[in-house]
Amino acid sequence: MDFIPVLIWALLGVVLVVVMLLASWVLRPHVLQNSEKLSSYECGEEPIGPARIAYPYNYFIYTILFVVVDVMGAFLWLLASSSLRLDIPVVWQTLIFVVIIMLGINFVMRTLPQTTLDGKETLELYQERKEARAHSTGHSGGH
Repeated sequence: MDFIPVLIWALLGVVLVVVMLLASWVLRPHVLQNSEKLSSYECGEEPIGPARIAYPYNYFIYTILFVVVDVMGAFLWLLASSSLRLDIPVVWQTLIFVVIIMLGINFVMRTLPQTTLDGKETLELYQERKEARAHSTGHSGGH
């Protein structure tokens, strides 16, 4: 019985989303799609190659590392600025949290040199893609 208000709000939220989606579909301009409308806009240039390219995954490791450090900073900021009494359980929980985060950062920093590409590997990948692009445009009567 205590959850009835929560269920009502959840139902109202779902109804609101459905109504907004239907309203946007009804109110949007319905324009006929042609090849010009469906083409990609690249400042007037035809795209070369696929839109999906492979980034070295060490970029994602840096991103995840940033998010982890950011979450830890936000958590510690909230803890420092709150009016909680810093009793023994709170101190131990915070210490365990910081130690787990620091162990994760230590693991990432140790494995990061194994995942990064040095300049030679990056140059080889660039040359392979450049040659593949030259072969694909050469067959289609390009430049």
